[in-house]
Amino acid sequence: MSQSTYIKECPITNSSSYITYLDLGLMPLVNNLSDTREESLNCDKFPLAVNYFKESGLSMLSYSVDKNDLYKHYTYKSGISLPYIQHCKDMYRFVNTYLSLKSTNKILDIGGNDGTLLSAFLDIDSTLNVMNVDASENLCKVSESKGIKTVCGFWGMDLAKQIDTKFKLITSTNVFQHTLPINDFVEAISISLDKFGIWCLEFPYWKNTLETNQYDQIYHEHVYYYLLKPLALLFDKYNLRIIKAVPQSIHGGSMRLLITHKGELGEAFQPCDTVQAIMDKEDMKTDYYVNWGNNIEDHIAKCRNFILSLKEKGHTISGFGAAAKGCIFLNSAGLDHTVIDYVVDDTDLKQGKFIPGTGIEIVSREHIKGNPTDYMIILAHNFADYIIRSLSNYKGKYIVLMPDIKVI
Repeated sequence: MSQSTYIKECPITNSSSYITYLDLGLMPLVNNLSDTREESLNCDKFPLAVNYFKESGLSMLSYSVDKNDLYKHYTYKSGISLPYIQHCKDMYRFVNTYLSLKSTNKILDIGGNDGTLLSAFLDIDSTLNVMNVDASENLCKVSESKGIKTVCGFWGMDLAKQIDTKFKLITSTNVFQHTLPINDFVEAISISLDKFGIWCLEFPYWKNTLETNQYDQIYHEHVYYYLLKPLALLFDKYNLRIIKAVPQSIHGGSMRLLITHKGELGEAFQPCDTVQAIMDKEDMKTDYYVNWGNNIEDHIAKCRNFILSLKEKGHTISGFGAAAKGCIFLNSAGLDHTVIDYVVDDTDLKQGKFIPGTGIEIVSREHIKGNPTDYMIILAHNFADYIIRSLSNYKGKYIVLMPDIKVI
């Protein structure tokens, strides 16, 4: 699907029976940062709502934006996050207990961004044979500059056939939920995975997201909101199975899955009990989703009123983290440059630009010295502890809004 369109069917079961349980209205594309305040305030906006398909248990957006509008020039760099780099090194050690990787084995990272994950792998073993596939031209150049073989394109059957390689390890972290044609994505995995290979998949785990009110994980790039049950149904269509499921703290609560071929091809790996145990807890019914959506609408109003009350008392307010989640929070709460003075971000590609829909400028840490504020909202709340430790010279108070309002 190459054009923006409303989504009417579940891609796993083809069912058209669904409910909409959260509608955030028209929202901007979170990573399409603006060059001027005027451009930011007048940027294009698209419908942003989440549907639940009861038959499969899948949650997904009601509207898809053209992928070329989202990813051709991407401003998020994985390498900015030191906790993520450490996470990648830990992932390598974890997966390698199953595979005992050698230089003759081939490793593929799908949606590898600027090559951070593979660079972390190479820091541990420089002899590894690695390849990065990413759709963003600017980030592919960064990846290549690190000496990583990089293919620029969207992962799927066409690209898999073009690469025509069997990989002992395939990784995809925080990217699978971005991909609208998931059947094409998974089928491409199935033909590219070595017969004794493992696909290591990580994604924001939707049950955790629901339980912690992280509605700001919902944006146009995140088409899907995954539980294990619908994924098991999807993988089964392509003779793949989940053998391991391990919760992770990264990105506000993620799930790491190890996936192999079924039957004789994957007989070397046996599923562990935790996979079924996690699925047994995914018993949310339709009413649960409806109530959650209502609670989120109340939470947004509560956050907005709290921030505005500080402003009305004469306090100055800034933010940290011009991440996608920050853009969604600010726009859904109706907070713009008249309320928030600026937002700090360490990504050089973002500095000097403006958060879409808000008119708020993105600045470097140096800006804080001459322009201190009374309060700073940690918009990238999934890294709140790390951010606060790194801002030891900041004299104001911090605000964290997920799952509830907290002033530090």
